[in-house]
Amino acid sequence: MENCKRLYADTLAFYRRELSGPVFTAGWAFAGIVVLGFAFSLLSPTRADAVIAYYAQMLGQSGVADEGGNIQFFPLLINNLVAMALALVYGLIPFLRLPALTLGTNGAILGLFAGYYMRQNISLLKYLLGILPHGIFELTALILSAAMGLYLCSTVTNSLRKKQTGVLRPALRRCCQILYLWVLPLLFMAALVETYITPIFFNWRHSR
Repeated sequence: MENCKRLYADTLAFYRRELSGPVFTAGWAFAGIVVLGFAFSLLSPTRADAVIAYYAQMLGQSGVADEGGNIQFFPLLINNLVAMALALVYGLIPFLRLPALTLGTNGAILGLFAGYYMRQNISLLKYLLGILPHGIFELTALILSAAMGLYLCSTVTNSLRKKQTGVLRPALRRCCQILYLWVLPLLFMAALVETYITPIFFNWRHSR
């Protein structure tokens, strides 16, 4: 128990010292991309619908839902965890800032779907009820994971430019600890809510 408390304290100190800035930037960037995706969906509905159809096809092939379209807890949890871990791994590639793609893709999809709902004269409240209960946890995990990936990318890039050694390993270790101690519990809660609670909110609003 003491070791666990120490690990959480250490990762919290690391977050405050190194990650709070990247998380703030990633959060605002994500919000901006959602707005841009929403505007694109309204201004270019044909292209937006093509992207949405492609995303729906990929989601159907991911195995997170059964034949009836019901979300499955463990496949969803594993799928989301792999996505967050990849955002972290992408950060090991210098200069390219690939974790931003994960952030941008998810933000754009949220905005596109919001625009689609509006174009179909479906209440945005219904859309929000479908994403916010689990999105509070999942989007927090997404922004945190992308911010860690961007932080690692900056660390690798700076170490190459300045020919520094020994800076990547401790940064990567702390980020992996946050992935395990912070991101995994958030994704667990997100999968739990999306599987068992979000459908209740969604169906309740649909029945009104």
